[in-house]
Amino acid sequence: MAPSTSAVDVSPWLEGAGVPIGTVGNRRSRFNARPRGIVIAWCLHLDEILDLESQSDIDGVVLVRAGSQHAPWITACHVDHLGGESVPAVEEASSAIKATVEGLSMVAVLNQGLIDSRERSAAVQALTYLREHGHRLDPDQLTSEALRREWPRQSPLELARIARDLNAGKRLKFQQRLRPEVLAEWAKGERI
Repeated sequence: MAPSTSAVDVSPWLEGAGVPIGTVGNRRSRFNARPRGIVIAWCLHLDEILDLESQSDIDGVVLVRAGSQHAPWITACHVDHLGGESVPAVEEASSAIKATVEGLSMVAVLNQGLIDSRERSAAVQALTYLREHGHRLDPDQLTSEALRREWPRQSPLELARIARDLNAGKRLKFQQRLRPEVLAEWAKGERI
């Protein structure tokens, strides 16, 4: 799998490799192989890898040209390093971050993930609470923990976006979906 037709065109060796090629960027591409089995992901961004992994015919992914943006995925999935530059692992999250992501996994991110406005609201409420109570919100740690909990599709990246917005001082709106005592337990690193 490649990001686009043009990415394959600038790398003639890829087309000559003799393997089926598909692209994630355009359904009308002349490279239209459907991904299945073990997929070689060439130069894909993290969001494209998460979409690729969500397909039922995928047994595994070999990522070629990994970079620092892939660190949460590499850390969460315990990816083997086969060659090229090594990508440093994401630092271990605090017990409060782990408890919050685990708690959100059980009470908010059940079906659709953070595309559902109610579930997104619960995530905003929880991260706002943590930040207001002195916890550091590291987007990569949050992404990695959400991936470990098997959050669907783009939800781990949306959780990181929420953290970045809060860290930048944005006041995100949310409904009071979670009880204050639950948030307090998560902030202490306790799991429900």
